[in-house]
Amino acid sequence: MAYQMSKKQWAFSISYGQGMIALLTVLNVFYPQYLSYTFIIFIIGMVAFTVVMMKSQLKHITSKEAKEIKEGRRLYKSDPSEIRELQARDTKLVAELKPMMKSAALSLLSMVVAFAWYPMYFNYARGVAASTSDLVVRLAVFLIGYEIPYLMITLLNLWSRRMVKDVVQVITNYEVYNKGVLGMGLTIKFPLEENKGGDTYKVVYNPSRKFVEFVMRRGKTTVRYRLYSRSCDRLADIIKRYGKPKDFEVIREGSTRR
Repeated sequence: MAYQMSKKQWAFSISYGQGMIALLTVLNVFYPQYLSYTFIIFIIGMVAFTVVMMKSQLKHITSKEAKEIKEGRRLYKSDPSEIRELQARDTKLVAELKPMMKSAALSLLSMVVAFAWYPMYFNYARGVAASTSDLVVRLAVFLIGYEIPYLMITLLNLWSRRMVKDVVQVITNYEVYNKGVLGMGLTIKFPLEENKGGDTYKVVYNPSRKFVEFVMRRGKTTVRYRLYSRSCDRLADIIKRYGKPKDFEVIREGSTRR
């Protein structure tokens, strides 16, 4: 699934990237004998960044909101195998996921660019740095070596983000309480207007495709947190009764009813 970073997370990723570039450039200039090890530092840095981003997604597990929701009465628990089966039967889901698949392919391409660039350019940079004692030249050679692929990766990531205007995030394991919904990467309090940060959710119920989803706007992107269930009529009734959504839409084949 595509992961849409918030503006704050995007700013953090830029700051983190530039910090890594500064560190690696200094190491290469003053300790050129360790040039081959800086790639390992780069990989460790990328893994650390990914872990930080994942932790920000999974923080709901120990959040105050999650604890408050769990204090309520559990009304529904999903079956992951059932969800996988319903996903497989939903013929329209593949078309909805295509933009995100293309976005993921671009992200993979950006990593291929980074892995290919490093040995190609830095073999050349090592020779240039060894042939001069000018500190500015050595700084420029190594800085260019990091900034060019970083710029390419950033542009590819921006392009991939703009490709995806409608993100479908299927929640494969979730629980519904009278105080809210908990799932992987999802914490929604009931009633819906009480959610932290002012998030406004529209609820869409599609009995034909067996899902209920929470729809919200994040900048120019529409994010759909989708809950598949064989008992989607019961699920929709629970969400409507306890969530009290201001905007509840029922979608049927060939018609739409609010």
